[in-house]
Order: sequence, then structure tokens, then C-alpha cells
Amino acid sequence: MSKTREFDNVGKIIRLLNGINIHPAYLLLPFSLAALAAAFEGVGMGLLIPLLNGFLERDFSFIKELPYLGDAINMLPPTILVSDKALFGVLLGIFVVAFLLKNIIKYCSMLCMSFFTYRAIHHLRKQIFTRYVSFGKLYFDRSSVGRLSIVLSEFTGLAFQPVYEVSKHFGALMSLLVYMIIMAMISWKLTLFILPLFVVLHFSIKIIVRKIRTMSHQIAERGGALGKKSVEILSTIALVKAYKTESYEKERYSNISDQKSKLDFKSEVFQHMINPTHEVILLFALLLLFAAMMFLHVHDQSGSAPAFLVYFYLMYNAANKFGVVASLRNSLAKATGPLDEVLEVFEDNEKHFVKGGNKEFTGINNQIEFRNLDFSYPESRKVLENLSIEFEKGKVTAIVGPTGSGKTTIVSLLMRYYDCAPDSLFIDDTDIREFKLESLLSNIALVSQETLLLHDTLRNNIAYGLDKVSDEDIKKVIQQARLSEFVSQSPQGIDMLIGDRGVKLSGGEKQRVSIARALLKGSEILVLDEATSSLDTLTERMIQEAIDEAVKDRTAIVIAHRLSTIKHADKIIVLEKGKVVEQGGLDELLEKKGVFFELWEQQRFD
Repeated sequence: MSKTREFDNVGKIIRLLNGINIHPAYLLLPFSLAALAAAFEGVGMGLLIPLLNGFLERDFSFIKELPYLGDAINMLPPTILVSDKALFGVLLGIFVVAFLLKNIIKYCSMLCMSFFTYRAIHHLRKQIFTRYVSFGKLYFDRSSVGRLSIVLSEFTGLAFQPVYEVSKHFGALMSLLVYMIIMAMISWKLTLFILPLFVVLHFSIKIIVRKIRTMSHQIAERGGALGKKSVEILSTIALVKAYKTESYEKERYSNISDQKSKLDFKSEVFQHMINPTHEVILLFALLLLFAAMMFLHVHDQSGSAPAFLVYFYLMYNAANKFGVVASLRNSLAKATGPLDEVLEVFEDNEKHFVKGGNKEFTGINNQIEFRNLDFSYPESRKVLENLSIEFEKGKVTAIVGPTGSGKTTIVSLLMRYYDCAPDSLFIDDTDIREFKLESLLSNIALVSQETLLLHDTLRNNIAYGLDKVSDEDIKKVIQQARLSEFVSQSPQGIDMLIGDRGVKLSGGEKQRVSIARALLKGSEILVLDEATSSLDTLTERMIQEAIDEAVKDRTAIVIAHRLSTIKHADKIIVLEKGKVVEQGGLDELLEKKGVFFELWEQQRFD
């Protein structure tokens, strides 16, 4: 059963190779070179007996009568054929050439295998990253970034580790076959006698490998947990500092690391057990072999001393080669956990893809419309219920409501972060699902309440996703976003590095960079999700002027926490528990003295 599991891993590796468009046939070259190296090794081993015989008897003339080799020797000039020293030199030269060729070809085989493996790992990383960015946002909402990072950076190499070693194992297998052939030619009786040794070695290693395979999954799971905890704490270091939980987090991290360390050590215990077990069994086998040789030599008067000496040497090497071949099972067992983690990325289940249609989006003619839309996140309550609202072309529509009323979810559905039900979200009577994602999103600019910034220059953060942006355009939006004074204070100007997630910027500066990015995109649809939530009153007033200018002649959707920022909205939609409870102009809603009026009054006296 365990053997089947290991061969299953071979099938999984082949599936991965095919999945990254690297055909296993590329392995033919390193395999062929490994087989050729084994052949030259066999030639060298085969020459040991005539070399030793000739050296002991001080006569090399017999090599002219040897099968195959004798035919080649007899083609040499007569002056060489009559000289023992010359024949010895020829024989020794052939041995040295065979030895050198074996090592050169083996080296080339390993280079080919290394190139193949590292290219495969490179392509696998690219494919996994491509898969990651194709998954729906809901997948990332429910996954640990740390674990995904470990799969991408570490498990890709571990999954293909057996591929890297397969040339070594194949070469050892070829050498083992050559050794067995030569050993059978020397003495088939001894060869039959020692065959049970390989059966004992096989089952001994099989027991150890089963333990290693079991721990492989546990090590992969703890490794993922370690990566998750690392990213989680380092990305929320301000929270840790604020609540002085350094000791607590160090203890939690230490516990996970300790668990993984213990599993790694246990795995090493079993891995290092393979060689001693192999050598102990080999020692007893060699003692039995020596006894058998003595029996055959004394009682049957068969075999020469050089032949038995070479046989003894071949037997020792064959056992070692068998150990190398058997260690492939160890490599396959260790790869089980990482291999399964990598393959899971290529499964479509629970990836929450959001697919676009085939229609090109060219702009709005009339309105964006939600029709009787229901939406809920998996394993969660319904967030939006029977929602029917319109966003008219060229108008500013504000959405207000208490926390958890579904405001941001509306934006997420429009941005296609999540998929909605068919016939529930339309642009000009066309289901939004029919538009190509690229053409749709290229016409929408978003300023979210969570500022998303890269560890890059200010210029590249503002121009992110855009091609051929001039410095003049960037400076213009910087001025509109009221960032000019901040930029002028930096020696590097717009080429200043803003740090990881914009750590060198204040909350208001981050928000203004996000606004500048949206302004530079110049899209027809502008979505502002609490765009002024991180700004002080003075900065908010300056930004509001820029926003008022930016929304002119655009279809703008404004999610507002501060109601004072939506005074000039053409329409205000009030949400409560995922339902529209009121909508209309500012004066109209204030006159109703309903939900919006209560929110207005609360903020008025805050």
C-alpha cells in the first residue's frame, strides 16, 4: 500500500510537469547520459579482473583471447601485441579512459538534470503565482497570506526535489544492473546466494520510509502555520506594539517553531537511520559472502583470487547503489506534504473565480442598476437583500448607512471582487457578468477606505497600472490631491520611496496618494469608498475641493461616513441591514426626518 502511495507521488509530479508545459520527455537526455555513464563504469569494472590477473601472473598475452576486447586488441600494431608492457599500458589506458568518460558523462547528466529541475521550479512558481492572481477575492478573504507565501517560495522546490534527485537514482539503478551482470558472469552461484540481501534491504528501508511519509504532511502543515504567523505578526506590528504583546507573540511563535523543529528532527532521525541500517545488513552479508567464496574456492576449486576480489568489491558497490536507488522512496515520501499543497493550488474547488464575459465595455449610456439583488458571503448572514438602486450617468450618488449595512459590499460587487447572481447587476440593461473584466475595470477608478500602497516610489504608486504616464500628468494630480507641499519637502520628489504599505506616509498622505492614483486614471466611473475617512478637518476640506472637481461629468459613487462630504450629491441612498430605507436629495431626506435625518443630527452634535 505504501509503495502505491509513493508511485502516486510520481504520477502527481508528472501531472505537475505537464501542467507547467514541461514534458517528461525532456528527462531522456539526462537519463541517456546516466545510462551511458553506467556502461562506461561497467567497462572499467570488467577490466579489473584481467588487470589483476595479468599483474599477478606478469603476463598480459591472454587479453588477446578475451571476447570482444581481444578482437579490438588484435587490431593494434604487431609491435604492441608482442610486448607485455605495451599490452598492460593499453589495458590500463582503456581502464583510465573508461573511468574518465564515466565521470565526465555523469557530470553532464547531473548538469542537465539540475537545469531541468530549476527551470521546472521556475515555471511552477510562475504558474502558481498566475493561479493566485486569478482566484476570486473571497479565496484570499478565507486564506492565510503567510501559508500561500510558503507554498510559493518553499513548497515548489520541495515538491520537485525528487525530480532533482531522479537522475542520481536512475544512474545508480543502471550501475546496479551493470554490476549484477558482471557479478553473474563471474559467479552465478554467488549472485543467487546474495540476492536475498537486497530483499532484506528493501523491506528495512520500506519501514523507515513509511514513517518519513507520515511526518511529511505534519511538517508541511506546521511550516504553513509558521509562515502564517510570521506574516500575520510582522504585518500588524503596530498592533503588537500598541498592546505590548511582544512576549505573548514570541511565545506563540516559539511554540509553533518548536513543534516544527521536533518534527524536522524526528524526520531526520528516520532519514539518518537508513544508512546505518544499510551498512549493518551489508556487513553481515559480506561476511556470509566471504564464507561462500571460501567454500567455492576450497571445495569446488572454482574462481580465481582476482575474480573473487573483484566480486567482493562489486558486491559492496552494488549494495551501496541499491541503497541510493531505494532512497528515491525516501525523497518521494518527504515530498508528499509539499506536493499535495502545491497540487491543491491547481484544483478549482473553493477558488471562487470571478469570470468575465466576451462583451467589450465602452462606457455608460444611461445608468448602473442593481435589480432585486440578494447577496451573502459563504457561511454568513445575508448582507444585501432585494436591493434595487440606480446610479445615473454623470451624477454623483452617495450611499450612507450604519456600519454593516452593506455599503462596501455594493462597491465590491461593482468592482467584480465577488460574483453576483445573474440578472441582478446591470449597466445599460446589460448584465455586468457579460463584460470583459479588463475593459470594465479599466473604466472604473477606486479610492477605498483601506489604502493599498506598494513598497515603491511615489511616482510608481500613483501611476500603478498605467502605461506611458508623463511627469506633467503626475504633477497635475499631485496638485489636485493636495500633495504638492509634501512632495516638495522630499529631496527625491516624486521618486521618494514610501516604504512597505506606505509606512513613511501619514494616514492622510496615504489617502491622498490613493486619490491622486484615481484622478490620474481618469476613468468614467469614480468610486470613493469613505475616501476622506483618514483625513483631518482641514485636509478633508482641501481634498473635498479636489473630489468635487474630479466628479464633474463622471458617474460617481460615494460611500460616506462623514455626511458633510456629500452635501452636493445629486442623490443619497440610505441603507440599513442590507436594504434601502430612504433615497433622494439632501434637502428632501432632511425634510422627511427619517433615518438619514437621525444620522445627520448625530454627526451634527458629535
